[in-house]
Amino acid sequence: MSLIVVIELRVQSGGEAEFLRVARALAAEAATEPGTLRYQWYTTQKPNHYSIIEEYVDADAAEAHNNHVGSLLGEIFAVAELLNVSFYGELNQYLRDWIAGRPGIALNTPL
Repeated sequence: MSLIVVIELRVQSGGEAEFLRVARALAAEAATEPGTLRYQWYTTQKPNHYSIIEEYVDADAAEAHNNHVGSLLGEIFAVAELLNVSFYGELNQYLRDWIAGRPGIALNTPL
């Protein structure tokens, strides 16, 4: 079963151009990953807020993605704040460790 991740971020004032540059670079890198099924950015109705829907073949593919684009993730979090993350599917230990103690995380597991 695949893992779907929905994330909302708020970009800091003055950081939108850098955010867009890095978001596009992340999407380009994700397109080359065999375990990434979907990686699509969206604007929201709120100013400076963006959402992304990510889908991976499984949690290990999501972990591989994070490892592959680690430097770009650092760049995006230099200009944007993570507001919330919703996971739909089973997590591996890496993701369970990542969510531990973080606010704004929702875990939705299959029936």
